[in-house]
Amino acid sequence: MGNQKNIKSAIWGFIVGDALGVPYEFTDRETMKAFPATGMIGYGTHHQPAGTWSDDSSLMLCVLENLIHQGGPRDLADSFVNWYTKGYMTAHGEVFDIGHTTRNAIDNLIAEVKPHLSGGNRVYSAGNGSLMRCLPYAFKEDISKSINSMIIENKITHRSHLCHLCCIFYVWFVKELLDGGDKLSAMKYAIACIKFRWNISDDEEESTHLGWGNFKKLFAKGFSSLPESEIQSTGYVLSTLEAVIWCFLNTDNYKDAVLKAVNLGGDTDTIAALTGGVAGLYYGYNSIQEEWISAVANPSIIISVLNKIDTNTNNILI
Repeated sequence: MGNQKNIKSAIWGFIVGDALGVPYEFTDRETMKAFPATGMIGYGTHHQPAGTWSDDSSLMLCVLENLIHQGGPRDLADSFVNWYTKGYMTAHGEVFDIGHTTRNAIDNLIAEVKPHLSGGNRVYSAGNGSLMRCLPYAFKEDISKSINSMIIENKITHRSHLCHLCCIFYVWFVKELLDGGDKLSAMKYAIACIKFRWNISDDEEESTHLGWGNFKKLFAKGFSSLPESEIQSTGYVLSTLEAVIWCFLNTDNYKDAVLKAVNLGGDTDTIAALTGGVAGLYYGYNSIQEEWISAVANPSIIISVLNKIDTNTNNILI
């Protein structure tokens, strides 16, 4: 895997996973069991051609481009508005899917609410809209600085503390894989980094107050052995993170990982995209089915962004 562990494999893994999941979004698990996903198809939920990627990839690419250009929160907010109103960074020049929290936040931006106040901060605002776009932050040279930037930029759409914690876990998990770690070490490292960053103790009262108690399932030693029935696949940020890590831990190749994610049903595009990001990175670009990559819509946008990155290292040019 060595030299294949780069941003190209992660980004393509993410976008392919997204496109695999788009036709099945909101399909319940029982239906997925009866008619499981086996490859790239078109139409379905959003009536889009095969290979179409969603808001997950669009906003992730906006983040990646903003990091390359060393933009700040205002620049990223402008990109989000441009995506929402003009179809910027989309598969077919239009937006066909957007979460309620993200839509409300972008409406706030259009109404000239400042980026650090535009995002939702209520319990029902803890969706996966910031988690789905956080992958690029793992590839900045200074990871601690990158995570600080990520938290600030998360607030454009999501100000929930729980959303920030989930993003931090995912980014550190990816970073450890990028640095050559295996799945077990990535889990241990991500858990340790969150505990250290937020000064989390084992005190139950304190952990509940800080939102740490929400992570008991994910951080339990037997998490990977949980039955599928214990894994939810909704748009709630923590459920999404659990589903992604569970799918990755319980498969040994890219194809099985992303198809497992899709076949959970529910928020199939986001869960398969985030699973595809880590699986693409871990197993390498060549592990991604060639016919799936070939089917991806409007690849010139993806290639254009990736061409701006120094592929001789794993760091975004800064």
